[in-house]
Order: sequence, then structure tokens, then C-alpha cells
Amino acid sequence: MITFFVLSVLVILHELGHFLAAKLFGVKVLEFGLGIPPKAMTLATKGETEYTLNWLPLGGFVRLYGEQGELSKLEELNPWVKKRAFSQKPAWQRAIILLAGVVANLVVGIVIFAGIYTYSGIPRQVGEQTVVSKVAPESPAEVAGVEVGDVIFAIGELEIENSSMFVERVNEKRGQAINLYLKKMQGDGTTSNESRVVSVIPRENPPEGQGALGVAVSDLPIIIYDKKPWYTAPFYGAVEGMKESYLWAKMIGQGVFELFVNLISGRVPEGLAGPVGVVRAGSEAASSGMMIYLRFVAIISINLGIFNLLPLPALDGGRLLFLFIEKIAGKRRVAKIEGVVHGVGLLVLVGVLILVTWMDLRG
Repeated sequence: MITFFVLSVLVILHELGHFLAAKLFGVKVLEFGLGIPPKAMTLATKGETEYTLNWLPLGGFVRLYGEQGELSKLEELNPWVKKRAFSQKPAWQRAIILLAGVVANLVVGIVIFAGIYTYSGIPRQVGEQTVVSKVAPESPAEVAGVEVGDVIFAIGELEIENSSMFVERVNEKRGQAINLYLKKMQGDGTTSNESRVVSVIPRENPPEGQGALGVAVSDLPIIIYDKKPWYTAPFYGAVEGMKESYLWAKMIGQGVFELFVNLISGRVPEGLAGPVGVVRAGSEAASSGMMIYLRFVAIISINLGIFNLLPLPALDGGRLLFLFIEKIAGKRRVAKIEGVVHGVGLLVLVGVLILVTWMDLRG
């Protein structure tokens, strides 16, 4: 439930970005809604803006005067109306208003990452560790209790420095009982303080492709966190937060581009998560501790911002695309079709959302 609430807050912050940018350029904001219509009640009316609570508790929206395109001839004769309408603002101002929601989500991600690194310190790699990435069913490793995410730091008295050393040692001990010393990998790249020992006998003639123990291992970095003095920690935290946000934005951007290619090809990619999948992932992150959960929230915020840049109808990216088309075809021609295109696009996006949610529930 907390993740569902957090998702709604991130969407509201996205809309708040649009709201503030619209106010900055003098666009009349008709409504700032919490949730999705139909409207349940009016919370307040301040100035020219109605603040509403809506029945579907999924984020929020901002309704701007003149955002649906062309004004009537009577409205165009009124200088005050033209001055306050979104559609009558210069293209560069409308572009900033449309991008403000994305910027808001990116800023939220940066602030959260900065807070994490201010509190926990700056991450630094000091080596590598051998991590179990797969365990074959009914293998000696599974029977002994080895799990995905376990860090193998020793076999007997031999410290394991990398996966090659692990494989070599296991093969030397085929048919003999060995003790594996394990720790759990945590979401921030560090290992838990608690360790455990399991006894296992590597097979002399394992099934093809499984290996003597029946595990797949990989080398991942060992991360430690350098604490900074309280008076410099916010600065280093902010720098690291911007670096981390940039890396996630780049990676998410590549993923979103692949998603766009799949969607225009009529394919829904495997692994695409809707609200149910995100809430499920959030519950898993929350069970790993506050810092891991905050990282999850920061990544989701960045993801939300980048996703909205997709050049699809009803998304910010789609509206930006129409600004570009407007420069070529003319404002009046574009205004006649833009509202219809965004309306149809919204229905398609809702359909995809329902499909993805159904896939999440099945999974």
C-alpha cells in the first residue's frame, strides 16, 4: 500500500511541475486534480484554480486553459483570453511547461539519491566478490541451501577472490565434502554482516551444463561507503546523487527507446511492469531496508520522467512532437487534430496499462 501511495505522490509531483511552469508563464490553470476523474469533490478554489479530489486514486492531473488547441473566434478577439491560453503561448514556453513535469521527476530522483549518499557516505569499489546468480534444481547446492544472491567468500580456509578461483577449487574437491562460507548480497552492493556455512559434496559426473555444484556464479564489485564530515557530506552527496541519476536516466532512456520500438511494432515486451508489478517490486525493496527502498523510489521517479518523453499521444513527448509538427504544418491545422489524437492515444495507453496489469496479476 505504501508503494501505491508513493507512486501517486510521484505523479502528483510531475503534475506540480507542469502547474508551476504554467503559472510562471501566466497560463490560466483551471484545475489541479488529485486522482483521476470522475470528480468526487472540490477541495478548494483559490483564485482561478479549482483543486479537486477524484474517485480513482492514481496520481493526478493539471487542466490548463486552451490546452486542447484552437480557441473560438470570439475568444481570439479577447486579448486577455489569448494572453492566458496555453495554446496561444510561444512554442518555447509551451515546451518548457510540457518538460517541467519530467524535470520535476528528475529533480526528485537527484534529491533522494543525494540524501542517501549524504547519510550513508560515498560508494567506493575495493574489489570483487563471487555471487551466486543461478542454482540448478535438485543440485547439491540447492539441497545444501545455497541461494541466488549468496556471496561465496571462502571454501574451507581458502578465501575466494573471484569466480575463476571458486570454479578451480570446487573442481579440485569433486567427491569430497567442502564447507562454503556465505553472506547475503544487499541491494546497494554491500554484503550483510551475518554469515553462514553450508556443507556440500561437488559431483564427480554432473549433468551437462550444470557444473559440480549446480550453480552459476559471477563477479560483482565489493562496495564500501566512505563517510564524509557533516559539513561536506551534503556537497559530496549532491554530486554523487547527480551522477547516479544521470546513469539511471541514461540506462532507463535506452530501455524506454526499446519499449517505444516494441509498442509501435505492436508488441508488449516481456518483463514490462504495470502498477501491480511496481507495487510488488516496491514491497520487495521495502523488505530490504529503508535505504534500498529510497533508491527504488528515486529510480521509479526518474523512470516516470523519462517514460513521459516517449513521442506517443497523450504523453508529454507526444505533445512536444506536435509542437514540432506545428512549426511545419501551421498552428490551425495541427489544433484541429491534436485533441483527437491525444484522446485516442490516451485510450490506447489505458488499454496497454490494463493489459500489463493483467499480465502482472497472472505472474
